[in-house]
Amino acid sequence: MVVYDDSLESGWQSNGWATINYANTSPVYSGSASISVTDPGTSYQALYLGHAAFNTAPYQSLSFWIYPTVSGSNELQVQATLNGMAQTAVPLSFTPAQVNHWQSVTIPMASLGVAGNPAFNGFWIQNITGGPLTFYVDAISLVGMPAPNPVALGVNPLSVVRTIDSRMYGVNMAMWDSYLSGTATTAAFAAMGTGAVRFPGGSASDDYDWQTGLSVSKGNSWANNAGSFANITQAQGAQAFITVNYGSATPQEAAAWVAYYNGSAASTLSLGTDTKGRNWNTVGYWAGIRAAAPLATDDGYNFLRISHPAPFGFKYWEIGNECYGSWENDLHGTSGSGLTGVAHDPYTYAEAFQTFYTQMMAVDLTIHIGAVATPGEDSFGNGTHGVANPNEGNSIHTGWTPVVIATLKSLGVTPQFLIHHSYAQSPGTESDAFLLQAGANLQSDAANLRKMITDYVGATGSGIELDVTELNSVSSNPGKQSTSLVNALFMVDALGNLADTEFNTCTWWDLRNGSLTNANNNALLYGWRQYGDYGLLSVGDYPGTPANTLYPTYYAAKLMTNWGRGGDMVVSATSNYALLSIYAARLENGNLSLLVINKDPSASLAAQVGLNSFTPGSAIATTYSYGEQNDLSNSDITTGTAGVSGSTFSYTFPAYSMTVAVVKSQFEAWREQNFTAAQLANWSLSGDNGDPDGDGIPNLTKYALGLNPNAPATAGLPVAGKVAVNGKSYLTLSFTDQNALTDITYNVQVSSDLQNWQSGAVRIDDGTTSTAVYRDSTAIGDAQRHFMRLSITRQ
Repeated sequence: MVVYDDSLESGWQSNGWATINYANTSPVYSGSASISVTDPGTSYQALYLGHAAFNTAPYQSLSFWIYPTVSGSNELQVQATLNGMAQTAVPLSFTPAQVNHWQSVTIPMASLGVAGNPAFNGFWIQNITGGPLTFYVDAISLVGMPAPNPVALGVNPLSVVRTIDSRMYGVNMAMWDSYLSGTATTAAFAAMGTGAVRFPGGSASDDYDWQTGLSVSKGNSWANNAGSFANITQAQGAQAFITVNYGSATPQEAAAWVAYYNGSAASTLSLGTDTKGRNWNTVGYWAGIRAAAPLATDDGYNFLRISHPAPFGFKYWEIGNECYGSWENDLHGTSGSGLTGVAHDPYTYAEAFQTFYTQMMAVDLTIHIGAVATPGEDSFGNGTHGVANPNEGNSIHTGWTPVVIATLKSLGVTPQFLIHHSYAQSPGTESDAFLLQAGANLQSDAANLRKMITDYVGATGSGIELDVTELNSVSSNPGKQSTSLVNALFMVDALGNLADTEFNTCTWWDLRNGSLTNANNNALLYGWRQYGDYGLLSVGDYPGTPANTLYPTYYAAKLMTNWGRGGDMVVSATSNYALLSIYAARLENGNLSLLVINKDPSASLAAQVGLNSFTPGSAIATTYSYGEQNDLSNSDITTGTAGVSGSTFSYTFPAYSMTVAVVKSQFEAWREQNFTAAQLANWSLSGDNGDPDGDGIPNLTKYALGLNPNAPATAGLPVAGKVAVNGKSYLTLSFTDQNALTDITYNVQVSSDLQNWQSGAVRIDDGTTSTAVYRDSTAIGDAQRHFMRLSITRQ
């Protein structure tokens, strides 16, 4: 990682306490400038360079060139910081012969006390002579850790982390997207397997009047509205997240939106009059507008008349967008707004949330309502309404999230979910190397939010789920990194990290947004597009980039359709090299799907993948990859193969690439031998519980017993019998035990009532044949009745 090369790079910032010139022209080691550092007195001043905290695992040392102007022992010291706390000091000494000459310095991260630590956030070079001193520094960098050859990747399909929620693959839809209703959107959603969508559009949500389709502050209309969003969402079959206007609207307006989407036209429930004096009529009024066809003469509501009598049943509702931020429209406390309280204030938000919650739930008790949150007990606080953390000595905190959730608890309100927005970098500080490690922040964010729920809400908060409803690389003013392959690598890495947490939803920001040419287009950032765009698809506003051009992030989302989807299991995976990340999923059909990301910009990485406790059903794995060549040629995902030998396979992952390797399970190999492509696509027919021949015996049983799923079983089924032991007779059960199948478990169970089953049988065959024989442990006659059965489960 470049720290300084004629200027500070990669997001590094100046925090020094000395007279510092970052554009010094003499002496210079390389390029056109160096850093001059002058301590004019005896105050132990320093060059201090800071950065947002990141993991040092990819780096072995700190390297720089220094130009001393005096000789002496221990005249400087270098210290790194972890979350601002100084670590081990490394002294620097110079001989007379080294004075006024450039000297190379390389210090291992271990010597600085920060090796493999995710809290590294800076270092300083400090004058410790006690007197005046000038020195110069140039060509500062963090030197990468060499890659093992091969890199060792491991997967344990029996170690289940969690079940994937289909909402993890979501995207924001914006009210200004003029192409949203087009066929390109439909095609993109299908290709990406979009499971969740969010509307109406980030910060603009707090300035959006849904029932007029206009901006509250400016009065302008938008390309999309509540009616078009509903139709698009239903056509996709995705879950909907709707952000209601907290900043300039009222709870009654939000309740009317719930009524429009989810209410019954027959309902006479009154929504009441709000603090602005507006009577919001009844639930049935808004539901009736939804159900009606447009009028011949538009009364202003024709865009809401979409001929949809049935409620949409949209479940997830957010109260405001990033309401803690000064960049959000918030009129609370503004004269004439009808909204009381203080803008961007957590206590005001919590009190308003209670009213929003009550009004909206009165319309539809099945909805889930989310509260805006942010990690950090003291983040985005305004210093008032502090709350005590009972698990930390009643320490007082005024951060946004503690005040919101503690106040809600005192009001008797528990939100169904907390809303988290994650942008890895601030504009102007972008670094490819930093971004490609930043996905791991989602793990610490989830842990931090859960801890605050535990601390401030207690047991009643255990059911509060966590959802990420905005994710991208930079918080504003996106530059070239946002349209580059690096952002696509970040996306899949972030999703892999998110899948290891309790976050259930992730909606990327956003589907289409618009280009920006005057942001960070630094030459040190990878990428050939000299503009930024948050979107997965372009809007056609940059020369030579037609509307609906697909960016690398689109292909990243598409690639993930080959990894775990809703209902699949995340399983544990490990890598012994920080620049080659792996995430694993066990799919519904038993296949293992491995997501591997090479974060090295220049080196292909050879790896050996170990598949613990897994017997492949084929010697060939299917690979799906996207990398530099795909990006440069604007080409689609590349499909290939990799050879699998036993429970391992070797593969070389190209520089800056993402690859999904799917290793076929024994069960899937059996399915492919017995079913057509059309049948394979119909899980209800060819899956575990399918019964294509109608003989009442499901596929999983026939797989375990070596039977044909397409022919009624006339032989080969378990056989009941009895055996005499010590003068008593016992029930037995015999069946075919296919020892070669490692993905199933045979379990013989017993019962006295055919309802409660438990283990209680003993295997009595000698194991030399494929026929297994189990004996009941209870003799015939020792119980009024006893039954045996064979239970088969698949990993």
